[in-house]
Amino acid sequence: MKDNTVVINKKIMVLYGGISAEREISIISAEEIIGSLKRNGYEVSEIDADPDLAEQINIHNPDIIFNALHGTWGEDGEVQKILEKSNVPYTHSGVISSKLAMNKHESGKIFVQNGFAHPKSLMCNLKDLIGKEPMPFPYVIKPNNNGSSVGVAIIFNELEKNNYINNIIAGQVCSDEKHKVLVQEFIEGAEIQVAIFGHEQVGSIEIVPKNKFYDYESKYFDSGGTQHIIPPRISDDKINEVEKLGLKAHNILNCKGVSRSDFILDKKTDTFFILEINTQPGMTPTSLVPEIAKFHGIDFDNLIDWIVKNASINR
Repeated sequence: MKDNTVVINKKIMVLYGGISAEREISIISAEEIIGSLKRNGYEVSEIDADPDLAEQINIHNPDIIFNALHGTWGEDGEVQKILEKSNVPYTHSGVISSKLAMNKHESGKIFVQNGFAHPKSLMCNLKDLIGKEPMPFPYVIKPNNNGSSVGVAIIFNELEKNNYINNIIAGQVCSDEKHKVLVQEFIEGAEIQVAIFGHEQVGSIEIVPKNKFYDYESKYFDSGGTQHIIPPRISDDKINEVEKLGLKAHNILNCKGVSRSDFILDKKTDTFFILEINTQPGMTPTSLVPEIAKFHGIDFDNLIDWIVKNASINR
């Protein structure tokens, strides 16, 4: 990770909370980020972001905005539009990159066009799934525009599918107003995640979840059942391959700052399938990017300081 040799002023506005299903995770990330910024000597203002954000920016007049929001409105390009109008440098990716990365169906098309292996995918209305199957079991159902694995399920039979549909209709799982979901081919294999800082491959990690996959509970509220393995238990050549793929995905979508790409190493074909790219990875105590950084000699305070300084030179 290159040092951002740039002198910046000290007023940092941290955006947290927001209005998405990932509000709780954003608050946890922000607590860690705010503590680090203060240790690094920054003057910090903390904003629980809402649609009046532009007014708050004018009031506080920050030098840099640290976007610690997750999910809809926070990392899908909508908040980024507000930040662009403010002319204040901000962390992570811009409007178009954020919008594409958050839209799993559209980013999947782009990945396929650029030579990535990607699970077969369909956008479906829930009513179209009643009484019929979009593809052979097992398959994955997920919201198209959520992160943190909110609302993701592996469907092994019709009963599980019907339960998933009923939960969405009952409002227990987030979805858009038209109840559209992304249905994907299930790829079985090792879960490998890659961290990119700027335009550098930093490292990768293998996840062995205690549940069927690396879901919301495993990511943020796991008491130790999920294993995080660095380096991944694959050959050095395969590690180099997946990390290059992570960098390629980052560059294709023109991401800025930090990103994390999620891959499955298909046990049948030994091929890496990209699932998605996250332009605002979590900074919680169990988050993967800080863990990868630490393994490679970058402590949390240096990581946060790098993200701030990178924002100042990339706008």
